[in-house]
Amino acid sequence: MSAAPSPVLPALALLSALASGPAAASVLKLDGIPDEPIWHDAQVFDDFRITNPYTLGPPTHATVARLLALPEGLAVAFVCDQPAGTPRVKPRANRDGGSNADRVNFAVDLDGDGRLAYNFMVTLGNAIGDEVITNENQYNADWDGVWRHALHEGEDRWSVEMLIPWSVAAMREGEGAERSIAVYFDRVIAARNERSAAPHASYTRPRFVSEFARVQVPRHRGGGVLAIVPYASVQYDLLHDRGEGRAGLDLFWKPSGRFQLSAALNPDFGQVEADDLVVNFDAIEVFFSDKRPFFTENQGIFNVTTPDSGRLVYTRRIGGGRDDGEGAADIDAAIKLNGSAGGFDYGTLVAIESGHADDIGRAFFVQRLVRNLGNATLGYLGTWTDRPWLDREAQVHAIDAIWRPSAKWLVSGQVLGSSIEQGGETRNGSGAWFRAFYTPEPRFQHELEITHFDRRLDFNDVGYQRRGNLNELEWTSTYRQTGFGDDDWRRSITWAVEPQVRYNDSGDRLPPELLLTANVSLREGGTLYSDLLYAWRGHDDLVSRGHGKVELEPRLRSFYNYYESPRVGRWLWFAGVYVTQEGNEGFAIQPELIARYFIRDDLNVRLQFFPRWSQDWLIWREDTLFASYRRKQQRLDLDVNWFPGSRHELRLKAQWLGIDAYDPTAYRIGAGGRLLESGDSVPAFTSNTFGVQLRYRYEFAPQRELYVVYARGGDERTVYEDGHPRDSHDGLGGLFADIPDLRDADQVLVKLRWAF
Repeated sequence: MSAAPSPVLPALALLSALASGPAAASVLKLDGIPDEPIWHDAQVFDDFRITNPYTLGPPTHATVARLLALPEGLAVAFVCDQPAGTPRVKPRANRDGGSNADRVNFAVDLDGDGRLAYNFMVTLGNAIGDEVITNENQYNADWDGVWRHALHEGEDRWSVEMLIPWSVAAMREGEGAERSIAVYFDRVIAARNERSAAPHASYTRPRFVSEFARVQVPRHRGGGVLAIVPYASVQYDLLHDRGEGRAGLDLFWKPSGRFQLSAALNPDFGQVEADDLVVNFDAIEVFFSDKRPFFTENQGIFNVTTPDSGRLVYTRRIGGGRDDGEGAADIDAAIKLNGSAGGFDYGTLVAIESGHADDIGRAFFVQRLVRNLGNATLGYLGTWTDRPWLDREAQVHAIDAIWRPSAKWLVSGQVLGSSIEQGGETRNGSGAWFRAFYTPEPRFQHELEITHFDRRLDFNDVGYQRRGNLNELEWTSTYRQTGFGDDDWRRSITWAVEPQVRYNDSGDRLPPELLLTANVSLREGGTLYSDLLYAWRGHDDLVSRGHGKVELEPRLRSFYNYYESPRVGRWLWFAGVYVTQEGNEGFAIQPELIARYFIRDDLNVRLQFFPRWSQDWLIWREDTLFASYRRKQQRLDLDVNWFPGSRHELRLKAQWLGIDAYDPTAYRIGAGGRLLESGDSVPAFTSNTFGVQLRYRYEFAPQRELYVVYARGGDERTVYEDGHPRDSHDGLGGLFADIPDLRDADQVLVKLRWAF
């Protein structure tokens, strides 16, 4: 890598002094071809090495990246060699959907402290994506930044230019003529599934953002931005023959680099992005991402997680299901402040739901503080939720830290507590976790994880908590095998072993587990993956929803194998098989097939087919009563994506999940948690769920877009009481034929969003 700062030319110095966007634009022509004289003085990054698979060998084709700091933002250029012998994969894609294409990524940590970074992607099909990276390597694609790009394709190479405004995110202003930032560049050749990067960091390793290249760039003022984004929408309910209109606005203001304000008045949270179809019989809630603009802008500072994928701030709670059970809540207003002051980075979030004054809606408050201490980061998060309908107030306080004592070590941890006041009683809970990564050399990696959540810890009012009442010790060792010859069918193999021991606070042993994995990167670009998860005897203390623990015998928790292909001609496919031991002792098998066919670069079809057969599907019914079923299940997903023009997107998304549960056997929890057959009557049942969304989007300009959405869906569960013969229904075939009758929702939405 060559990254020594170049002296600023007089023309560039003049631009910096005037802070004039139009003047800069006259020097930098954003056309995808970095041939303007200003690029001669850019910082150059040309030492790209293969990081996926993590061999650190030379890439198949050379890539050169350049970086400039201009008054209006960071200018980035990629020049990617790719002669005719390597196929060019360049399908059109919606935003954040270009992962199956040749592409480049630029990531930047604007404060240079390893805490938070932003990733910007451009594909050879001229699609874009952007993500927030927190906790070293956790990506969140919900955020959509405002930035510019251009693409040029030549005979033997292609190139990209990006312009990332300083206003894209909050950052510290600092002092002096220069700013210290950290940057990362990578390039993916899709036909070979090969990623090369400069510097040689990888998101598959514990340290990623903190491994970015630190560079000095001229300091420019990153403020003076005001965006008012009103919306108007009309929704017509075809099921009840009635319409509804809404209007409101989002406001984004950045007067300086150290302060940003986001506000929403009567925000519209109508679904223009369809959630995946889920039918959940488990005791743990399903997590959904959030694409609402207010909750994605400057949200990275609030992304405080726990090792079991919990989140202390889960924005889907705000505007989610009302506490009185009468549908989804409306939000009157929400405001968010981000910035830096007194050496701290801070974030404040306040949201009020409709009807809060009448004891129906909820109120939410979140405060985040982060302090950079050199090779360590210290943070505080506090939340408060008022739920008057439930006579409930909830507070959560957490202190978290990350320490990077050397390039080989990454240590992090958190202590947290909750206080719930409800019905005149107060319930306090606490927890803590510790995690240490040690990487003695590139081939080896070790992780130690210790978690304690007491039984009273509860951060679900505004967070997402998978469970409390947990004491867990986990160790993971990983070995990467590389150095295979050019004639070998393998490029690398990653082996991992992960033992885990868990208890609850009552001293009950939860099933200890051992996970073995092998991930093989193939020479032709595909991936082979296999894992084996075995669990010893232990108790499940969640499955009965508080009505007693259930003893589980030793079992094969999962045996999972799959092959994922690179792009081959017009096809991209995934094939796997999942085997698990369910219930008391029976097995389930689930073949998996995902096929994507690219009819043209602007038109593709994706089909997912996941059938499942179970011998012993155990689900909780009520109190201490369980039922074990034989099950036939089918999941079908169909996605059709068409891009008829550069600003047009048309997408069809259809999902069906059918479940036929039959031959039930009733069980009760007996002594020691053992399940004993009982004489209870439990019915067979079917579950039939279908959803379809047809969405058209036209983009006039960034943050100026029109949506026309048709959505229909339904869910039906049929119970077959004792006395009904097994053939009283037609199984999955009958459920599929009943799709036209599933109509719990049927609506058309038209939404116009226009930034000023």
